[in-house]
Amino acid sequence: MNILNDMYDRGKISESEKLLISTTALDLVLMTKFVSTIDTPKLKAYSIIVSGSEEATYQARIASVILHLMGWNSLYLGNVENKIDPFFDIDIQRLISKKLKNVNGLSTIMIFSFNANTLKFLSNTIKTLQKKIENDLRIAIYTNNDLLQVSQQLDVDYSTTELTSLIEWAKEEYHNSLS
Repeated sequence: MNILNDMYDRGKISESEKLLISTTALDLVLMTKFVSTIDTPKLKAYSIIVSGSEEATYQARIASVILHLMGWNSLYLGNVENKIDPFFDIDIQRLISKKLKNVNGLSTIMIFSFNANTLKFLSNTIKTLQKKIENDLRIAIYTNNDLLQVSQQLDVDYSTTELTSLIEWAKEEYHNSLS
């Protein structure tokens, strides 16, 4: 996706070409989730992935599929950027509590966003929940270079601009949770 964005920024491809390639790539990734023939054992690891901006949606969906293929119980909530209102924090806390209630193992909430306000809102909402929930809940943020410093000031467990780095962090957190 980064290469695709670079090509678009340099004028090598048009907006419609970028959309077509992005959609096709995402379709292939999603097919992998449902057609995979690998019998990966299910781990005691749970992730809820939420996108807080349209631009981060592709990376969020890809992360969800990768975690699923690694054996995680991974849910992709979707892009909530336009859903945020005065009652949304209560709504998302209820959903996360419901999904993570009675799970045994590591739980992560991964926020993907290139919007500072959405990053702050989602991280604060989930941090409030983190204090209430009884299982081992971690919060990670995936963002762009412009917002990395902002995300690092939000007191979450991990912030990055690299998808591979986020996946490696998740692997490491899972292995650390076993000890």
